[in-house]
Amino acid sequence: MKLLFLLLFGISILYAKSNDTCYSVQLTSFKFKKNSTYNFAEQNYPKSCRLISFSNINSVRCGCFEKYRDARASLKKLSQKYPNPIIVTTYKYRFQKKVKKTLKKRQKKSIPKIAQVLQEPLHVNETAQQKETSKFLDDLSYRGNISITLQSYMKAPAGKEKQNALVSANFEAKYIKDNFTGFAKVRVQQDYYDLQGSAKHTKRSFVRLDELYGSYDFEDDSILVGKNILFWGALEVRNFVNVFNPDELRADPFYTDKLGVINASYTHYTESGEFSAIIKLYEQNRKMPAYPYVYYYFPATLKVAPNVTLPLVYKEKLKTKASPYRPSIYLKYSDSTDTEYALDYAFIFENGYDSQRYYTQTLQADNTVTTEENAYLANKFMTYDTLVIGATLYKLEATFADILDDTLVSDYIHVGIGAEHTLSQVYKEADLGLLVEYYRYITLQSGKKDDLALFELFQNDLFLGLRYSFNQGNDASIVGGGIFDLDYNEQVYYMEYQTRVMDTFKLNFDYRYISPSKNYNTAFKLMGAHERISLKLGYYF
Repeated sequence: MKLLFLLLFGISILYAKSNDTCYSVQLTSFKFKKNSTYNFAEQNYPKSCRLISFSNINSVRCGCFEKYRDARASLKKLSQKYPNPIIVTTYKYRFQKKVKKTLKKRQKKSIPKIAQVLQEPLHVNETAQQKETSKFLDDLSYRGNISITLQSYMKAPAGKEKQNALVSANFEAKYIKDNFTGFAKVRVQQDYYDLQGSAKHTKRSFVRLDELYGSYDFEDDSILVGKNILFWGALEVRNFVNVFNPDELRADPFYTDKLGVINASYTHYTESGEFSAIIKLYEQNRKMPAYPYVYYYFPATLKVAPNVTLPLVYKEKLKTKASPYRPSIYLKYSDSTDTEYALDYAFIFENGYDSQRYYTQTLQADNTVTTEENAYLANKFMTYDTLVIGATLYKLEATFADILDDTLVSDYIHVGIGAEHTLSQVYKEADLGLLVEYYRYITLQSGKKDDLALFELFQNDLFLGLRYSFNQGNDASIVGGGIFDLDYNEQVYYMEYQTRVMDTFKLNFDYRYISPSKNYNTAFKLMGAHERISLKLGYYF
């Protein structure tokens, strides 16, 4: 009930609006550089749109609506032509078509540039930008979603739940003032079994602050301080170079859910790319769901002697040889080529804690055994790249890790290569993508933890799949295929369907089947034969 109250309270705040404001649809927001001009008329925006200028930040906003549902109707129409429009709250006076006639001539002479903004400006220069001081609501935008996920497990380990229901919500708010940007994102999650308070509880319910940061833009540079989430990678099935943020262990493991980390970064923008230096300030502990949840992988008990079996308990505290507050440093350079063959590439160097972890068990005085997550330091060299040649997209992710402070873990190489070839208009407007990816994980030192001990799933795996895009304006697509372990004879088959409904709802359905190894102690074998269906319905605002 507390989480439900927080949801309702958050929504009421988001929809709060004064009599001086209205709802508007923002199409774009961009930085206005010195000595540059912007011809609004040449962009052919709808007549309801205005160019709103705040110092060197500009926004294109369309319509001024008293009711939120009217703004949603406009958003639906505009989204057919413009990518990713959002609803914002703005002041009504910005959409007044003319200044009142009662103004005296002397008053009119004092505000010629403001009048250009109040009307539909055709030309904006630096002087016009500096005449108007924006107010808080004009600089604030927000969006979010509320979803319900229903899952049924036709095959699952004994003693685990056979069905699951989860309500989740994400709220985002962005504030832009001149060169400053502030951003916050909160996730709320409530599991059905946690509400019951029975032995089936999963401990998957939480309120989590994912991001809270401020950034400041200079001419060709920016700085950021706070908590945020970054994405790195190119492949379809698994992005093993996406190491900046740790995974949320209480989430569905088949979908990416990252924890925000506190860091500071400096970025310099070149003509076609960027260089970033990032300092992650600490390595955080990770919570685990309770035993009844299907994706809690540890057994309830552990055999420590021929006739002695003790309870096994996950200990949340992360074990490190150095302090968990020892910073991790990342240097990243990314760029794109302006040639016949479009190449996007990124190189990353890390000195700090590896994203790969392992677990150890310790016998406690109360006759329980605790299992703990271990982190260690490494130098890592990573790259992820995409190349487009004709109708084919080629992908690469590669990592080399030099382990620094742990004698149990070997240096390793992890490589993934892939390609996606698109057949256009195979049926009416629909496109068909043919997907293939191969993953290889190699330890470089014998006698140390191998891929089985580290529960590395993509050590010698081939993925074959298809992507069918309907191209009917509702983002409907089907992605599916099989992952085949060439060493341990494991197979994973899946199919995902997603679409938008009335531009406000998103529907996602997926089916997964896992056939684990019979002879090797892999992570999938610990989970056992697995089959599930999942249905997710989300409301987006």
